[in-house]
Amino acid sequence: MLEQKLTDLKRLESRIEIMEQKPVEKGMILFYGSSAFTRWCPKYDHRPLEEDIRMKDGSPAAVNNGFGGATIEEGLYYYARVVKPWEPRAIVLRFFPNDVSFGYTPDEIVALLAQFCNWARADFPGVKLYLCDAMPHKRFVENGTWKVLAKQFNKLLKEYCDSYADCTYVSQVGWHGFYNDPADAGDYGKIRQDIWVEDNIHMTQEGYDIYRDLFLNVLDDIL
Repeated sequence: MLEQKLTDLKRLESRIEIMEQKPVEKGMILFYGSSAFTRWCPKYDHRPLEEDIRMKDGSPAAVNNGFGGATIEEGLYYYARVVKPWEPRAIVLRFFPNDVSFGYTPDEIVALLAQFCNWARADFPGVKLYLCDAMPHKRFVENGTWKVLAKQFNKLLKEYCDSYADCTYVSQVGWHGFYNDPADAGDYGKIRQDIWVEDNIHMTQEGYDIYRDLFLNVLDDIL
């Protein structure tokens, strides 16, 4: 059994309660993860995820159930409340930055993601699972330890995804839009410097335009 690193799994309860007030739309692509998803909304002066990720005929395709600051352990804790009722046909999972800050190792994070996937397979037969690697951030480009952990996580996550036909590995660090020179894609040290807000972790609208294009490409066959 993995050691729980968080002393209070209810620390984000108020955000979950707000999310639960949304009308449930079953059969959608559910985006579930931390602040890169959470901030993909008008509250932070961005077009909403639901507007950016649509079916090719223009009809609704996705729902954003991200909650800022979240770890995958909290993602599991709140699964019954903000994942299961939606009965999604596909789930996009994005965790890692907060998990590392709380002391979870890459192996532990992947193990918890695998547990989430097992629950989803049992509850939503035929569900497609999209697991995101460690996203590049301007703040971390000079942090050697973070980059080592990110690369370990990415390797383990890809190995897991390659083992299951229902899993797709989503390489955020490998997406060419995050680099001035597409040839640099995959190099955390060479990400663009001009698509981040002041905290150097979260993105500007231009950054979210790049993020939109990444997911439209990844989800193309189900849109």
